[in-house]
Amino acid sequence: MTRNQTQKNRRHARLSRQIEQVISLALGASEDARLRELIVHSVAPSAGGATLVVRVVLPGEASIEALEQAYHALAAARGWLRQQVAADIHRKRTPDLDFQVFPSWEAAP
Repeated sequence: MTRNQTQKNRRHARLSRQIEQVISLALGASEDARLRELIVHSVAPSAGGATLVVRVVLPGEASIEALEQAYHALAAARGWLRQQVAADIHRKRTPDLDFQVFPSWEAAP
């Protein structure tokens, strides 16, 4: 691995950790109860790098319906969450956010 690649990986990892923290705090402060119960599992850049994939876990016994409701709530809040990221992470361009919702039993490390 080259030095430039190592530096790029570190930057992506630092950005992912920062965004994970911002989104966790934003979800906890949300007015939507469906968002407040979600736990951010990880944030990672997509293949292209312009989009970050945010993996969230729905704790407890999650039905398919509950997973779908959580996903729809995240989709509706995407713009607001991106604004929260832009306010706390000062970058030239705020990355787009994609969400993946998992039941707690599937997200175990």
